Amino acid sequence: MENAILEAIKITTMLPFAILFSALSKEQMMKVFRWIPYMGAFLVVIGVIFQLERQQRLESTIGYANALAIFLLISLLMSIFFYMRKANKIDFILIIIQATGLLLTYSRSVWVLWIVSIAVVVLFQEFRKRNMWLKLMSIHVFSFIIAALLKRDMFFFWSRLKTIQPETSEFQMRLMYWKDSLPMITDYFWLGTGGGGWSVWQSFYQSQAYFVRFVHNHYLQIALDIGVFGSLLFILIAIILYYRSFALYKSLKTVAENSSLVWIKGVVLASTVLLLHAGFDFDFSFLFIHAIFLMFVEYIMVQSPDTAAVLINPSKSVKAILSVSLVVMLFFTSWVEVGKYFQMRGQNNVAIGNMQSAIQDYSIAQKLLPWAASAYYDMAKVYVLLGNKSGNRNDYLEGKKQVEQAVHLLPHERLYQQLNEDLYENLMKE
Repeated sequence: MENAILEAIKITTMLPFAILFSALSKEQMMKVFRWIPYMGAFLVVIGVIFQLERQQRLESTIGYANALAIFLLISLLMSIFFYMRKANKIDFILIIIQATGLLLTYSRSVWVLWIVSIAVVVLFQEFRKRNMWLKLMSIHVFSFIIAALLKRDMFFFWSRLKTIQPETSEFQMRLMYWKDSLPMITDYFWLGTGGGGWSVWQSFYQSQAYFVRFVHNHYLQIALDIGVFGSLLFILIAIILYYRSFALYKSLKTVAENSSLVWIKGVVLASTVLLLHAGFDFDFSFLFIHAIFLMFVEYIMVQSPDTAAVLINPSKSVKAILSVSLVVMLFFTSWVEVGKYFQMRGQNNVAIGNMQSAIQDYSIAQKLLPWAASAYYDMAKVYVLLGNKSGNRNDYLEGKKQVEQAVHLLPHERLYQQLNEDLYENLMKE
């Protein structure tokens, strides 16, 4: 239930955003797009200044290097199209910053997509100019030099670059995740396991011991969460995007609207990059990545020549129901967010060794989120740590009480079961 509620909140919050963005005109959408390159450059600068890295890979405030990398690639492509249109110096600088950040993420899969994307861009008719090629080359040379200076190593990229091959351990692990997920999809074919079901049920299907929260494939993840119809619906949205783009491109080509044609090709290229990378990572689990894809879909849909205008004039009762529903949704979402805040604060207190404050934080989280099994499990671990330090049997007893509640809420979670069994064996020895 805990995972399902969190996933439901994430997806539900996309609905108001999607409705609002679809109400924008083409010019207003372009203004929103204009901010994306600045966002990408900002994330790189903040990440470099404050050294927001993990295992020497730039993560910035995103917390996941691959998600940052795919966002930077999208923002870099958009910067290139803005630069091609007006050749502003600021866009030239933004591209260099974003390309530097891309190198610092060490994301091999995104590097491959980066090379392919630039090759596709160069093939566009609007880019078949010698000076444009030279500028793109100079941008990448400058970004490489800056990244090398920051790393103090001219060959900083080589250790990652030479491992881009099918035998790479990470790729082999993901193949195993995908293979293990297929029997689970078969067992929960129609309705899925529920939001976050993969993380709970994977231990019953895995071919060897591991734990990953996501299956690292968005299409499989949807099938696992909500069944085959969910995957088919997402694929249908992608098909509609390409169909509408082709129809729009064909209609505008006759009137020679070059600037619009370039952006149609650019949106299709960026969307393709997102859809390809979603096939071997969990980018779309980050709401801002999902939101960007929806923006691209709606940009094409709003301009499509065969899109009918639908005028809706809801009655007062419908407006009242919608308003009340929105208030309830916002209240519930805020309630869950406050509970998760205290749970996160408890984790931070454990990290610095402040166990008593952590217990207080987890107690508040449990009161706010009585269905959250992880809050009881986290509290159990605190008491285990206290028991290990003090040797007090009562701490272990309290820990067992907490983990039993977690197991009650989520009986199939092997992680909770294992801690419960370990505590039982430890108490029996005493």
